Amino acid sequence: MYTEKLLEEIGIDLAPVCRHGKSVVPIRRYKDLLFISGHGPVDADGRPLTQGIVGVDLTQEQGFEAARLCAVSMLRTLKDYLGDLDRIVEWVKVLGLVNSGGDFWGMPATVNGFSNVIVTVFGERGRHARAAMGSANHESGYPVVIDAIVRIRD
Repeated sequence: MYTEKLLEEIGIDLAPVCRHGKSVVPIRRYKDLLFISGHGPVDADGRPLTQGIVGVDLTQEQGFEAARLCAVSMLRTLKDYLGDLDRIVEWVKVLGLVNSGGDFWGMPATVNGFSNVIVTVFGERGRHARAAMGSANHESGYPVVIDAIVRIRD
């Protein structure tokens, strides 16, 4: 439970996940890999914490914070699924989609909000390959949606 203690020390609380019925699953396991569905900046009940288009409604700094909240949301889901975040061996790949508009081109800097949390919490195990792209019209008006692949141990 080292990882969860570290999360607590940096002020991140992983409240239990609300399991609304959906046709897609939040995580699909294949051998020792977890494929994690896209996570937006939501609270434990799945309600959006921030909405808007980065570069139009929101600044890059607000987009960075939204990406940070995506990390918290994803960690909450992983904790629910795994029971113990120390089972994560490494973060393999992350895809960050930034709902962006206007002349905004800071997608990588925005998605750093997610990556910084993961590397802070998991150290070397958290370093990951990543793509950060602009997109439009996210579900619930999320400014950022992030999915990932992680490797776990039993």
